[in-house]
Amino acid sequence: MLLPDNPISGPDGDRFGFGTHAKVLCDAIATAEDLPLTIGVFGPWGMGKSSFMKVCEGLLRARDIRTVWFNPWKYDQKDEIWHALIQTVLAEIAHDLDERRKSGEESLQERLAKALDTVRQLSQAAAWLLARRAAGPLTAGFLAPEDVDAVQTVLTAPGVDTYLHVNRFEQDFREVVRTYTDDGRLVLFIDDLDRCTEDAAITVLDSLKLFLGEGSCVFVLAMDYQVVAEAAAKRFDSERTDGARGRQYLEKLIHFPFHLPGIPFEALHRHLYDKVTDLVLTGSRELWELIEVAFAANPRRVRRFVNGLNHAALTLHQHDDPPGRDRLLHAGTLLAFQIKYPDFFSALQSDPGVYQVPRLLFRTAERSRRLGAVRRGRVRQDRTRRGRRGAREEQPRGTAADRGCVVAAHGLRLPSSTDAHRHQVVD
Repeated sequence: MLLPDNPISGPDGDRFGFGTHAKVLCDAIATAEDLPLTIGVFGPWGMGKSSFMKVCEGLLRARDIRTVWFNPWKYDQKDEIWHALIQTVLAEIAHDLDERRKSGEESLQERLAKALDTVRQLSQAAAWLLARRAAGPLTAGFLAPEDVDAVQTVLTAPGVDTYLHVNRFEQDFREVVRTYTDDGRLVLFIDDLDRCTEDAAITVLDSLKLFLGEGSCVFVLAMDYQVVAEAAAKRFDSERTDGARGRQYLEKLIHFPFHLPGIPFEALHRHLYDKVTDLVLTGSRELWELIEVAFAANPRRVRRFVNGLNHAALTLHQHDDPPGRDRLLHAGTLLAFQIKYPDFFSALQSDPGVYQVPRLLFRTAERSRRLGAVRRGRVRQDRTRRGRRGAREEQPRGTAADRGCVVAAHGLRLPSSTDAHRHQVVD
């Protein structure tokens, strides 16, 4: 079984508890005044930003609020990306306007036809701007500088209407949105900004203000805040990253920062519990403790791990000696190192003796449970033999050892190969 990494398609697919937070945010979007408004949905890689926005999109459409979805990472060049953004919005509007015009009353048809004509002219204006900007690079090296303007004129010669729409783009777009939304609001979801190149990500943000900044719009942007802030900082100083400048840029652009709540690990466990195909591991507490320590509640990383573990288990079962529980758990530990700490995994490959160190991960769970039992007073045998004073003297030594295992298991300090030989675990 291979688990896909696709975002959920809407509220019905919500398994991680996004619905409550999405409803509150959508209530704010539906009632916000003084548009346009920009909302940033911040969260680390793999934490479900796309799924959260899909839930929001479904809730807004249920309220008859118009939405458009745009994925900028599909486009690499700066000129290409702002043009794709504008054309995506205009194409969605044009399609819906045309459908409504065909089925509407005569008076509505005339109004929608006028808006549709404006959309087409805006699309032509955006294409003209792109061609104007591209004409120079396309002819560089083949024509003398004095001939470039002539070539641009031939390639991009607009009519008067096109030129006027370039200069009135924002105002015309505002009127189109008013007609399209029936004096409501258009919500534009922009996903995966942090997957774009640095220039492309900043171009998208600039385009919102330069071209779409007067419409009755709400822009919802999904991003890893730190990644985009660093990209914005390099815009001001490409030699060194001024983090403060990058943060200030985003603070001016984004009116409401929404930090995506973390997914409870229990919810992730419920969702993926039966996706571990090997029956020996399906109910293993140690396996899920390993997953939580290594990947926390990151859905993308956990899915990748489960896919790899299922494949490794099936491969091991092809051998003449079927793997037992411990061998499968060892394979899971190595896979966790390979995914999260590839450099350390390379050390394991080059020096197999270092493999003794990962056993700390498996011994942590048992030792932690024993330590917890002592603290709760469930283990009393030592007290009866040594007395209360002896118990107090013995406990710190065990506690220190267990604490060392916990630190190693949580990866707070990964051992080097030298450390590994010096601190090998002896069964």
